[in-house]
Amino acid sequence: MGYSLYVHLIVISPPTNPISIFGNIVHIMLSSFSRPFPKPNTFFRIRIATLTAVLLAGTMLPSNSNAQAQGDSKEGSSDWKFTLGVAGRYFADYKGSDDYDFKPLPLVGILWRDIVSIGSHKGSPGLKVNFLQVNGSTPRDRLVMSTSFGYFSGRDQDDNDALQGLGDLNGGVTAKLTADYKLQKFGAFLSATRDMSGDREGTTSNAGLRYTFDLGSPKTQLTSGTSVTWADDSYMKNIFGISATQAANSAFSYSAHSAGSGFSEAGVNVSVRHFLNQSVGVMGQISYKQLLGDAANSPIVEGQGSSGQLSALFGMSYNW
Repeated sequence: MGYSLYVHLIVISPPTNPISIFGNIVHIMLSSFSRPFPKPNTFFRIRIATLTAVLLAGTMLPSNSNAQAQGDSKEGSSDWKFTLGVAGRYFADYKGSDDYDFKPLPLVGILWRDIVSIGSHKGSPGLKVNFLQVNGSTPRDRLVMSTSFGYFSGRDQDDNDALQGLGDLNGGVTAKLTADYKLQKFGAFLSATRDMSGDREGTTSNAGLRYTFDLGSPKTQLTSGTSVTWADDSYMKNIFGISATQAANSAFSYSAHSAGSGFSEAGVNVSVRHFLNQSVGVMGQISYKQLLGDAANSPIVEGQGSSGQLSALFGMSYNW
């Protein structure tokens, strides 16, 4: 089953050098996610989908660097941290669209011992577990392995005129495995994500670099990064492909389009975090992604949308 990968990694004896094992982690992640992933039974789908629906309110939990900016933890402080707040999200109404929506989001987050969290400080919903941490010579030098469950909200053909006649894509639960390495102000990550339910039925792999530095004070931090995404045949076909039937039913008389595996997008992002005091923080993030290859050439992108995708997230939170 799909969980054998996580169990296998948990029982590995922690290595002493983060850099020396990074290549092995990359190999394990890619080889394991390339194996066929069985469809979950109906009961499993319902229970996980219900759990994930509860997590759809994005969160903005403080990261380790933000915790340092707020001051060292007091002796005897609680293992639990909580976040409440509000944010606004600006995003394309489908991947490849040139029409954008704005939606307010409640921010509700729970963090336990920097190991288990509901939500994400970046605003993406999900349940995350950091199950392996290898520390380096300084607190800012470490490798963290995590597994998480998220949710793909699906795509409705009524979301945009460009999707009319293509049919709906039902949303579903995603499973993600991430290796994140931090060396002082620099960071690198590699992740693999697999659809466990829903109509997308694909696998993607993301790799990226980032650099974080203080803006005049440790309370204010700016992070800039870049990333690239590879997607398999199923993901590309279901998101960007146009079958003969869909072409015949489409409102814009699309030509059939076969989208195969390959690099689907590359992007850059900039985020700023500032803590007004030990409890109240504000954040903003702007991202730009460029669709590539068969994704950029899809009729719903090239003809009716745009290969350049912009998104933004802004919010304020109270943490205790």
